[in-house]
Amino acid sequence: MKQIYFCRFRIVSVFLTLILVQMAFGLTVTNADGVENSYHAEMGRGTGQGMLEKWCALPNYSFDEQGGIPGWAFQGCKECHIGASWNPENSSVDCDVCHMSANPTRADVPTVEKCMGCHSKDTAKRGDVFSAEEDVHIAAGMLCQSCHEAARPYTGHQFKKGSAIDTTEPTMKHTLSCTTTCHDPQPHRGKGKRGETLNLHTTKVACETCHTGLRPAPALASRQWNVFTDKGVFTQKRAAGWLPEHKWYDNEGPGATGDYHLPILTYTERREAEGAKIYPFNAVTVDWFVKDEASDFDDIIIVPEVKKADLDGDLTTTVDEMREFYAGATLRTADMNFSISHSVVPKRLAFDCKDCHGRNGWVLNWQELGYDADPGTKPRGKDKDKVN
Repeated sequence: MKQIYFCRFRIVSVFLTLILVQMAFGLTVTNADGVENSYHAEMGRGTGQGMLEKWCALPNYSFDEQGGIPGWAFQGCKECHIGASWNPENSSVDCDVCHMSANPTRADVPTVEKCMGCHSKDTAKRGDVFSAEEDVHIAAGMLCQSCHEAARPYTGHQFKKGSAIDTTEPTMKHTLSCTTTCHDPQPHRGKGKRGETLNLHTTKVACETCHTGLRPAPALASRQWNVFTDKGVFTQKRAAGWLPEHKWYDNEGPGATGDYHLPILTYTERREAEGAKIYPFNAVTVDWFVKDEASDFDDIIIVPEVKKADLDGDLTTTVDEMREFYAGATLRTADMNFSISHSVVPKRLAFDCKDCHGRNGWVLNWQELGYDADPGTKPRGKDKDKVN
């Protein structure tokens, strides 16, 4: 498998060398094998679902009220959201972002470090660490594109991806999962019935639930857009080693949030959906003001106005204070769920049966997941019908 990947890399390198030679002579490259139509270039353009067509709960920015694209250009988002016409400073994909080489006539294969130049925020959102010490795939010598390989016939730059609940763009949906190309859908081997029992779990429990373990890095826990500090809004973080939230999910996009597709998901709303399994998430609790009780999730009161409403100067804007400016102002609270699928631990560190089942089980909260009791415990007497 690894030889196939490196063969592909050599072909891509030869192709990109031609591109860089063109660039050296001052020619503009606008179509590097369809890169302008790739996921990295699109990032929501024209879909009505990308971050540019809605506000995002973490930066709490309103494109309508804070200057649109010009205002957004000063938020720092443009540094990673590259490539599309809506980016005023980077309207065509710069090959060097991923392929910069010390040799101007040669394009380097993207490294994990180069990918992390943009994807470093995955650590804050998910507690990921992309190193050989914290991820078995990287320890095995794999690169990001070993899994997120170029998908044909779309474009050489249209990379396969999973169906993370917080990645709302539909590009390349359902093209990548643990068992799509690498692992057997029935992957467990073991003595006696152990392997068979574990394989039964794969119909209801996602691979990531057991195999991403405790998160190796600190991550966001909450953000309150009505409470301020000398460093910005009040934000709390989880310490390294935190346990993800586990919820039912069917890989079909965001939660039930109207037309705005925010990653709001309850524990059981997708439980009966086809293909639903128990997945791990970082559920970041976000508080923010909307203009009235009937407002949908994106009808926000922008941060400068929330600050201005702090009439007593105690760095906390209350509902009563906000209603001096907006009569129906309402403080919303919701969990923004970030899917967890990286920093995969070795088999010896994966969660075991006793971590979820039995008197000392601590990983899964069976009541939150819609069970009356631990489904791995045999009920007795009149309680035997309560386990569902």
